[in-house]
Amino acid sequence: MSERDAALAALPYAAYLGLRMDDSGALWLPFRADLVGNYHIGALHGGVVAAALECAALVWLRRETAAAPRTIDFTIDYLRPAVSRDLHLTVTPIRVGRAVATVRVEAWQTDPERPVAAGHGNFGLNGG
Repeated sequence: MSERDAALAALPYAAYLGLRMDDSGALWLPFRADLVGNYHIGALHGGVVAAALECAALVWLRRETAAAPRTIDFTIDYLRPAVSRDLHLTVTPIRVGRAVATVRVEAWQTDPERPVAAGHGNFGLNGG
């Protein structure tokens, strides 16, 4: 099993959502109709967006630190509706220490400069 596959397999909810990662480490959530929460505008459910953000942070931390991260806290800002298309996720580490990592994740669809949501979280690392 590749490092990429192992990082995704460690999070069953990421697999349930259908979270994907390419060889470069880019993460995205392919659109599926069963993930829609607002059928009037065809927007993804807010819980799906939140879960994708948190899972992206956990997958990134698992790949970069070889730790089994655990969520301490995670805050989400919904910026605009996530319409019926793929959701791309960009992970930015703020600080990765020995015991705690702070990470920001942005979700975007057509333009990375126009995120639909952003998450900011603190995660405990092994031994922390």
